[in-house]
Amino acid sequence: MKLNATEEALPLPAGLATGATSDAAPAVQRLPLAHKAGYASGQLAELIIGSMLNMFALFYVTAVCGLPGALAGVALGAGLVIDAILDPMIGSVSDGWKSRYGRRVPFMVAGIVPLVVTFNLMFALPSTWSVTSLFIWLTLLSITLRVSLSIFYLPYQALGAELSDDYAERSSIAAWRWGVGIFGTVAVIVLGYGVFLSGPNGVARREGYLPLTLTLTVLIVIAAAIAIRTGLVTRRLQHDTAPAATQALHRRLLGEIGEMFRNRTFLVIFGSSLLLNVAQGIHQALALHAGLFFWGLGSEQMQMLAFAAVLGLVVAAPLVGLLVARIEKRTLLVVSLVGLAVSQASPTTLKLLGLLPLTGDALIGFLVGMAFIVGLMFALSIIAFISIIPDAADEHEQLFHARREGLFFAGWAFASKAATGAGLLVSGVVLQLIDFPTDAAQRGAAAMTISERTSELLGFAGGPGAGMLALVGTVFALFYRLDRQAHARIKSELAARQSPRAPESHA
Repeated sequence: MKLNATEEALPLPAGLATGATSDAAPAVQRLPLAHKAGYASGQLAELIIGSMLNMFALFYVTAVCGLPGALAGVALGAGLVIDAILDPMIGSVSDGWKSRYGRRVPFMVAGIVPLVVTFNLMFALPSTWSVTSLFIWLTLLSITLRVSLSIFYLPYQALGAELSDDYAERSSIAAWRWGVGIFGTVAVIVLGYGVFLSGPNGVARREGYLPLTLTLTVLIVIAAAIAIRTGLVTRRLQHDTAPAATQALHRRLLGEIGEMFRNRTFLVIFGSSLLLNVAQGIHQALALHAGLFFWGLGSEQMQMLAFAAVLGLVVAAPLVGLLVARIEKRTLLVVSLVGLAVSQASPTTLKLLGLLPLTGDALIGFLVGMAFIVGLMFALSIIAFISIIPDAADEHEQLFHARREGLFFAGWAFASKAATGAGLLVSGVVLQLIDFPTDAAQRGAAAMTISERTSELLGFAGGPGAGMLALVGTVFALFYRLDRQAHARIKSELAARQSPRAPESHA
């Protein structure tokens, strides 16, 4: 097979390079910065959609479009739950796919068109439909959007796990992915709060949402195209797939899932992510409601908090390289998860207990500082997860003689999406139980008032209530045992298994 100059310059995966032996440690792979940045652009596309959904979706469909909270929670949560069920199939098919374009790129291409179409339709809901029709339509859009995102994003994640086999280099790739991707969140904040939804009643202005998503779509398509191109020029780095299976897909998939759940490390990652994301689903879904009606913030102040959180997200990317060189990934994960839970819950808890006497600019300054810490801790935890999963996939290959990057990321995604869906459902039910109003578009957000009891319950659900769930999820992370030395032993054993193979020739 004839390779272009870019492909020829790239190193083979550790253990597959010519001359690898069991006596020598695999050579460290240094991926060119252009490929790191190109790959990372796919995260920008994902974070634009994720940030838009997390920041505005529940508020838009309830307070702006008038859908009751419980129905909104079911519709938005259904997309996550059904998508989560399909994720293992997407990951498994991607792991076993064979084509001249590699295993991952064909799925990324297939997912992008339905993704951007449904993304725009989600924020252009008809204003004249009945509640029942609106609920059914939103449910269908939610399912299609989430499944399309997974068809693009799961293979994209698995691709990143194959770009390097080196323990530290994987953290660098994860940091680049997060550092570039976070500008997707920046774009949502700037274009949302600062342009299309600006002003006292901006977030309640129905006609501002579709122009916002159409503008974001341009960025999504450009970012996805760059990531797809990077996937093409680095496809030689992808690991060999297993021989074609003779079993039907559903039987093979059940066997592979059973195999995953016999892996202790996978169970730890799965359990930690599941509980953490229930908490995050609740906190993020209620953040806009709480900002407006628990803290009494305006759009400009909400934008300040959002930018502070983004600054924390950005700072995390270069910080990871310094931290991973000094501490284990497990330590980074546990510390960041605890920090995230505490920083999210503390401001609301202090106010509910009457221990936060700050007002005016002093209060805003305190909330901005806490938002920065929340962003920092959240980013560190996500980067730690992204960096850990490829190492866990190496251990899985050692134990079960099969590479399952796609299924590992599918399992992580299943836990994240099912839990976030549950968080959305809980948030929607909470809004309905506390009698939160659904006529912001008619009255204007600035003119809306809620009772003190409703305000306190809203604050508790999104603050200490979510924080307690996050702390429980942190307990699972304490059982992760794969450190730098253990991973080096695993890679040496895998390299030894490969060494008898004759070098692959490329004509």
